[in-house]
Amino acid sequence: MIFHIRLENVSLYQAWLRAAYSQPGAKGLYRVKVDPAPREGMVIDEVLIFEYPLPEAAMSFMSALGPDLQSACRELNVLAILPEPAATFVMVRFVSWLVRFFKGCQDQGEPGNSWKADDTAVWPDQHQMEVAREQNADESLYVFNLNKYRSVARYENNGSLKKQVSGQKAYDLYARAAGFELLRRGAFPVYGGKPLCFLVGGEEGVLADRWDKFIFVRYPRRRDLFYIIESDEFHRGECHRDAGLERSVVLMASGAQIDKSA
Repeated sequence: MIFHIRLENVSLYQAWLRAAYSQPGAKGLYRVKVDPAPREGMVIDEVLIFEYPLPEAAMSFMSALGPDLQSACRELNVLAILPEPAATFVMVRFVSWLVRFFKGCQDQGEPGNSWKADDTAVWPDQHQMEVAREQNADESLYVFNLNKYRSVARYENNGSLKKQVSGQKAYDLYARAAGFELLRRGAFPVYGGKPLCFLVGGEEGVLADRWDKFIFVRYPRRRDLFYIIESDEFHRGECHRDAGLERSVVLMASGAQIDKSA
């Protein structure tokens, strides 16, 4: 389950975290602090990712601890996903190591800041990028992606491909181009899956929409993202993301720790 949290009471939240991480059958995977740059009206302080062996375990967790979390939050949304096999991410990490060993990239100087999205329905908007650049560029970065594919890819230039392809296949073309640039800098997806249903929150919110894919990517340093989006290889793949996605929610975040003393 993916928890999207806007805090009300920090001390109650810290107490909930300690209880949640010790709950049998629940595995806390990631906790990140979201950059203060709202996306489509979403004002989120933190994102948590918890995994459960069975749906019954997830429901038991929410029954036992959900009310306490609600009390700690000004706003709470919970999205259930079917995760990809853990072996997938182990393999991706290994491939990243191989790519870095043979084709690693040592970027020099400061990354540029000329990149700007043509379509902010599927990319971070300008305010998000400005806020992201204000953070510590040498700290790790997590990028949260919720994707909704077009049924048929929409290219501005119909000659981009010889035949029509699905939105997902177009996005896959983008992922190949951008993915290599990620891997050679030690960045890669650490979690992902298929969104199943919206469990908690307002039905009018963006997270209640139907989504096709959740992808959670870790970059060793924020500056690695900026190097990537300024690269020629990345620019060559951008058109495929624009064509393949109908909509996307992109959030940028940094790692967070539990305050043991709270």
